[in-house]
Amino acid sequence: MFLPGDAWNVGSTPIMNYDWKARQWSVPLNLTVGRTVTFGNTPVKLAVELNYYVAGPDAFGPKWMLGLNITPVVPNFVEGWFKGR
Repeated sequence: MFLPGDAWNVGSTPIMNYDWKARQWSVPLNLTVGRTVTFGNTPVKLAVELNYYVAGPDAFGPKWMLGLNITPVVPNFVEGWFKGR
């Protein structure tokens, strides 16, 4: 992930799939751009994701996908388990 500053981030998380019965791959090229903003006291990460599929299961599969992600940022409760160790 690339962090250009001012709460922006750029990254890639391609998720490849393999269909064992059909023996076909689904392989995307992925780019995600996001920014963390605050609504009241709640930080929220907003991101746009673009996928281009270089390999798909068949001729009718998607070639492009556009996604919108809205993720509330919550405190990490696991972090407290390890403080002071």
